[in-house]
Amino acid sequence: MRHVRYGTFSLPALLLFWFPGLGLAQTDEHPQGFYLTTPMTLSGGYDSGFQVGSQQFSDDVTLLESPTFAWLQTTHRTDFSIDYQAEGELFAQHPGLDAWNHTSTMRLLHRINSRWSTDTGNSFLSTMDSSRALQNSLLLLPWGRFSQNAFYSSLIERLNQTTKITYRFDNAWTNFALPGMYAERLDQLSFAGSVSIDHDLTSRQKLTGTYAYLHVDPLHAAVAGSPTNVILLNAGYSIAATPGLLFRVAAGGIEGTESAVTGSGEVEKSIGGAWFAAGYQRYLGFFQAFEPVEFLPPNAVPFGNGLAPTSVYQVISLRSWGQLSKRWSLELNAQHALNGVNVAGQQIKSIMGQAQLNYKVNDRFSLFARADYYGENSSPFFADPLSRRRYFGGLQIALARPPERENLGNKHGKAPQNSDDPTAGEPANPQDN
Repeated sequence: MRHVRYGTFSLPALLLFWFPGLGLAQTDEHPQGFYLTTPMTLSGGYDSGFQVGSQQFSDDVTLLESPTFAWLQTTHRTDFSIDYQAEGELFAQHPGLDAWNHTSTMRLLHRINSRWSTDTGNSFLSTMDSSRALQNSLLLLPWGRFSQNAFYSSLIERLNQTTKITYRFDNAWTNFALPGMYAERLDQLSFAGSVSIDHDLTSRQKLTGTYAYLHVDPLHAAVAGSPTNVILLNAGYSIAATPGLLFRVAAGGIEGTESAVTGSGEVEKSIGGAWFAAGYQRYLGFFQAFEPVEFLPPNAVPFGNGLAPTSVYQVISLRSWGQLSKRWSLELNAQHALNGVNVAGQQIKSIMGQAQLNYKVNDRFSLFARADYYGENSSPFFADPLSRRRYFGGLQIALARPPERENLGNKHGKAPQNSDDPTAGEPANPQDN
């Protein structure tokens, strides 16, 4: 399930909260000003077995998630956005665990001409519940303040209507308040440079290739060890056999303190209004941008969530999402992973599952029920196995409609003639349809 991103409070943003129509004055293809781009969410439920230090707790929890406050400035050649969302977490029996979590993103896209463009972004996350917030980390973590800032900048060269090259730089800083002897172990600064080539064989087939160099520098060498250097090489192929059937495969390798082979395969199928997907991935458990299969929404900031730069994950995943009827929709996600070994040499195995049922009352109001499970047999940070269960129900209120952006790309085809959009011509993510 995709987590929304968060931005900064200001007087115009607060005015939007009380006057949601304010940000919708301009409905043309170039939105300007403040918007509320996601609903406000209020939910409550029971969280059982979450780890705090060396102990496990259970409690009744209330979550209040603000709408995303976004500032947008767009022209024919430049798109700029910055947003913020906050989440309050209140515990009935353990008020000392009450938390205020934050996420913010910034993105600047500039089209220099029909051949060259730049894409720059920054993502900041501060949360007490990293196991719930980090989407690509299957290494489950105890309760504690986790902060991360990830920055990227890329130069995109479109050689022709079917081929483009991306030159990219990434940087991430991670700080995590681990308990006891593990304090400062995950505090690190990392850099990466990569070159990627995307080529459309046909309107439905695409080849990708990536070479990347990654350097990870622990901020406390006495605890976390020496710096790590990793070279990654990967190639992928995707095909939309039909509008409702997609296949993706990838293979590659990594070279660092040890060598490893990476690879993945995934199939997605639509039935009625729902999508079903199954896949396997073997990838470096560090940065999402370097996973073998990289199919992210166009506005994503894909770098970050770096925790274990030398661990190779093996993950089996099952997913389903879509409309059951006009008002009912369902989202399911299950993952089983092998996450390296602990200090005793024992294989770390984890399983995660989420299910959410949504009921749309009208265009602005919806209800949902959600269940989550997190399980891990062993961990580098605590001796006991983790078995965490969450059961929540709540409501979402859309205070305003998000702006509609101009879409220059075809779903599966080439870039339109004379288009200067660097993202045009890439396969559409079926989750965004």
